[in-house]
Amino acid sequence: MALRPSAVVATVRRILLVAGVAALCGVLLAGLALPVVAGLGLTAREGADTFAEMPADLEPGPMAQTSTMVDANGEPLATFFDENRVYVTLDQIAPVMLDAILAIEDDRFYERGPIDIQGTLRAFMQNVDAGETQGGGSTLTQQYVKQVRISQATTEEELAEVQASSGTAGYRRKLDELRMAVQIEQEFSKDEILERYLNIAFFGNRAYGIEAAARAYFNTTAAQLTLPQAAMLAGLVQQPIRYDPTNDAEAALGRRNVVLNRMAATGRVTEAEAAEARQLELGLNLAPTSNGCVNAWAGYFCDYVVNEIRTLEELGGTPDEREAMLLQGGLRIETTVSRPAQEAADAAVADMIDPTDEPIGSLATVQPNNGYIRAMANSRTYGVEGEGVSNINYAVDQSMGGGRGIQSGSTFKAFVLAAAINQGIGLNHSLNSPPRISLPVNSFTTCDGRIRSTETWSPRNSTGSGRYNLVSATEDSVNTYFAQLERETGICEPATIAQSAGVMRADLDPDGNVQPLQQVPSFVLGANEVSPLAMAGAYAMFANRGAYCPPTSIARITDSAGNVLVDHTQPACEQVLDPAVADGVNAVLQSVVDNGTGRRMRLDDGRPAAGKTGTTNDSIAVWFVGYTPQLATAVAVADVDGTQEDLESHRLKGERIRDACGGCLAGPIWKSMMDGALAGAPEESFTAPDPSTIRGVSATVPDVRGLDTDAAIAALEGEGFTSSVAGQVRSDLSEGLVVRTDPAAGAEVASGSNIGLYVSNGQPEEDEDEDEPTDNFTIAPPTVPPTFDPDGDEEENDGWR
Repeated sequence: MALRPSAVVATVRRILLVAGVAALCGVLLAGLALPVVAGLGLTAREGADTFAEMPADLEPGPMAQTSTMVDANGEPLATFFDENRVYVTLDQIAPVMLDAILAIEDDRFYERGPIDIQGTLRAFMQNVDAGETQGGGSTLTQQYVKQVRISQATTEEELAEVQASSGTAGYRRKLDELRMAVQIEQEFSKDEILERYLNIAFFGNRAYGIEAAARAYFNTTAAQLTLPQAAMLAGLVQQPIRYDPTNDAEAALGRRNVVLNRMAATGRVTEAEAAEARQLELGLNLAPTSNGCVNAWAGYFCDYVVNEIRTLEELGGTPDEREAMLLQGGLRIETTVSRPAQEAADAAVADMIDPTDEPIGSLATVQPNNGYIRAMANSRTYGVEGEGVSNINYAVDQSMGGGRGIQSGSTFKAFVLAAAINQGIGLNHSLNSPPRISLPVNSFTTCDGRIRSTETWSPRNSTGSGRYNLVSATEDSVNTYFAQLERETGICEPATIAQSAGVMRADLDPDGNVQPLQQVPSFVLGANEVSPLAMAGAYAMFANRGAYCPPTSIARITDSAGNVLVDHTQPACEQVLDPAVADGVNAVLQSVVDNGTGRRMRLDDGRPAAGKTGTTNDSIAVWFVGYTPQLATAVAVADVDGTQEDLESHRLKGERIRDACGGCLAGPIWKSMMDGALAGAPEESFTAPDPSTIRGVSATVPDVRGLDTDAAIAALEGEGFTSSVAGQVRSDLSEGLVVRTDPAAGAEVASGSNIGLYVSNGQPEEDEDEDEPTDNFTIAPPTVPPTFDPDGDEEENDGWR
């Protein structure tokens, strides 16, 4: 009878397949370097040589493991993995699990070599008859080899090659695995192979290895698995998707019972034990492991930890290598976050601002004596999508996953205050501070020298005017006082202090580099965009008596074997300010909380605290940065990604903002957080400042009247003063000669003070028009007392955008 064309094609296909496979299998049967094969007389020298020369360079290497992030008390925060795996040794696995996997996968694993000859031949004939690979006859060692090769495949082509299951390619893959299995059993003991197999096997539900599987399906450990649990897990290995109990409980139950039957048949359990186990339900207690920060209870802090890990050279040569270490290295990351502090921070922000409100609230808390970040919060919910959800951490710099920064208002006055005290300017340093003042930009100096400009800077106050000293001007946040003070100190030293304490611009330059602070006259009023974390770290430096401990979210990192890779338990702190200078700053900023714009932020039970408010021009952003000896916290509320309008044009929790000031919005968040975080902590006080430091170093102003400007400046600089032209006045002296100074000749003032020069305009005094102004700004009479809004409704308007 003639064959149908399709049958002819099938027959030819089988003949060709048999011929190709026979050639490969002939190599196997002729050359297996095993005593049992030799005993059967199945070897030929040519085949043996060919088989022996096949590549067997499988190097299992370490398996990817899950990394765990914990809080300061060792409680879980988040997990990270490419493959969810926790490696366990054989003695950490219940014996019943070993029995289950051997019974169903390789009953004679300990008795035979790496290859099951009979099983391989039987599978070969079945596969030839079917025209494709349907069975493998694999030993557990061969299965382990296959799993290693899959895990090491780096491209789609490599993965396809090690998973080939049909035709000659499938048999070639099998032959490769057979040769590698021989190598593995030469290098590892049976116990070692079984341990590695149970740790590399995939059990479905994102669980790699028996420990992760025990946790995922039963919320237990591999050491505590029961007989029915072990049987179900052993049954998953062959086809984890088909027998997935979360998708098809009936299939999983049937497969479990097959394993129980096999265990009884091989004598690993009694028939009675198997029968009892078969009557039980699956008993799932699912505990899937989350991957990443989205489900962490401190998502923004967790995100910062990941970004900090990308900077740690101890974990790899590049940021990508370090992140790969996080996802594969089985690390234990001991972080610095305090759950009570974090919960206080979250509650304080949430009480003031909803996630869907357009303005954001952002907070960071640092422990002064070690730089440990104890809390980090934003009003938006941490995540990747959804209303009120964001993965931009506005509390940190852009380089660490943050935004472009927030202008900080008068919180920057603290750095000018520190420079003034350091330069010997006493706390009683008095200046007339009008409501508005015009100062030549070229009267200011930076680290590059005097600014070259013909422009005039005109800051203004909204808190009061009159004569102030360093304490009262800080308490009331008087802009025109600090503008003049900054001219005396120069901008270089305040900027250097801030940068040495970790404050850089939060935004990156076009090339992705961190930018230094801009040294412009409005520096003192917060013209630079910075982050709450940077400000918290800098103010923590004041609290730590001038020693700056760089903020870190990581205390220690160990590998899966417990070896310490990163250790921040002994912080590397650097002295930025003399302790006596920092003590002076603390005294003044404590007065701000006790008597000034921050007085509504007094902590419960009278706990000593210091701090500074900040409000930007048009109230686009408001701040409060404050601290105790134990904690420093910075809070900002700002319209960061909306219309950049006055906060009073927005709503918080459905109510229009009535008072947009640092003490009205940011301050209450700060107080609530600090009261919660410090509850039960011992009360600590700041070190009292040294009287000689806060008095400053005085010097006598020399008489430079009649000198030209250059000669007068040289004479004043020779005595340790800075000087600049403050204005022109009518005088009988020739044009350009100094008529008088402010302070006047003979006055005792702080060393390093700026001396204003009033020079002749060349017009005699008798021709003076009383209606024509003689100076470039008006000073309020000294008899006018400072005025201050007792409710703090109008704080400082910093005079810049």
